Amino acid sequence: METSDDILAKYRKKPAEDKVDSGEMGILQNNEQEEDCDPLQQMDAENIEASYVFQDARRKLRLVLSEAELPSVPSPGVEGELISLLTVMLAQAINQQDRTTAAQLRETLRCLSQFDQEGCNKLVRSLREEYRRRSPYIAYLVRSRQGLLVSLATLERLSGRMETEQRMCSKFLISVCVRLFLERREEELQQLKAQFSGTNLMDEKTELVVQFLNRLWNSLEQEPMLAATNDQQRSEARKAVERAIFSEVYMAALYPNQEADASRDVVLQQHIARLAEVVTPNHRDLKIPRRYQYECPWPAAQAELRRMAAFKMPADKVHCISRVSSIIMNLLSLAGDKSVPAADDFVPVLVFVIIKANPPSLLSTVQLVDNFYRDRLCGEECYWWMQFVGAVEFIKTMDYVRQ
Repeated sequence: METSDDILAKYRKKPAEDKVDSGEMGILQNNEQEEDCDPLQQMDAENIEASYVFQDARRKLRLVLSEAELPSVPSPGVEGELISLLTVMLAQAINQQDRTTAAQLRETLRCLSQFDQEGCNKLVRSLREEYRRRSPYIAYLVRSRQGLLVSLATLERLSGRMETEQRMCSKFLISVCVRLFLERREEELQQLKAQFSGTNLMDEKTELVVQFLNRLWNSLEQEPMLAATNDQQRSEARKAVERAIFSEVYMAALYPNQEADASRDVVLQQHIARLAEVVTPNHRDLKIPRRYQYECPWPAAQAELRRMAAFKMPADKVHCISRVSSIIMNLLSLAGDKSVPAADDFVPVLVFVIIKANPPSLLSTVQLVDNFYRDRLCGEECYWWMQFVGAVEFIKTMDYVRQ
């Protein structure tokens, strides 16, 4: 009867027999001898450039020198300069924790350690000669890249121009759709205009406009012409509706007290006109820092501020003030070099720009925004508008002293 060990022994793999004959044994021994040979022993001192070790060291040296900034390390002798240069680069790589570059530099230093000073000189001369041969191709690549960058910049400008034209066409199309939408509600618009003019209290006028806008916006959502629009286009349509409504009631909304409000604005405009004759950047109430005075009188900001009277929707007036403020801040940043202008730098310049531009109906404009857009003011535009309102209030208290 067989035991369990006997049964398992039948299935155990027998050890492979050594079938290597004497001829194959000789080949293996020769291969082992060839593998044991040091590559340095195969280099011909008279023709070292043709050896594999030289080519390998040159390739690694070219790689590490092409991928790093080369610090200036004065050291006597080409070998000393090369080793010192690679050592400094290795220290930089270790300091920056760039393990990949550090490993490449260590391997390059190991390869260079196999050469004497003459071998290092030949390596450097070989790299210099190789660079001289490749310099026309490198110049061609540089010119090609410059041409591609110019083409890319041109395409980006064209793309930006096309996007701008697309937005303008979209706005124009939406405005046409809104005009057709409002033409079917001409009777409602006339009723709103009559009710608005007949109402005395400003709170009632504001509520009347808000309710009418909400009703139109709800009807606009169901309009078949705008069924395929996206969120941005629908928002633009709502603005177009609001702009059309305020165009109808603008004069009554701007001058709710009619002659009294108009006279008040004329008085302030005359006051600002007298201030414009005496106010300078060094005025005692402004004291604009001298480093910001070279861009005086900030004509770009004045031109943008004068456009505010052309807008009838309160939101458009607020956006206009935001653009004026952005222009002033950009000019102050340009003049201030690395310093960032603060509110104490911005407000005196804004006051000076308002005085020199002297836009009409300032008080009525502030009242219009406060009545119809105050609840929707938020973020950056709210900050700029509050600065503008504060500047107008400050101008009311200024005197005509030339200082």
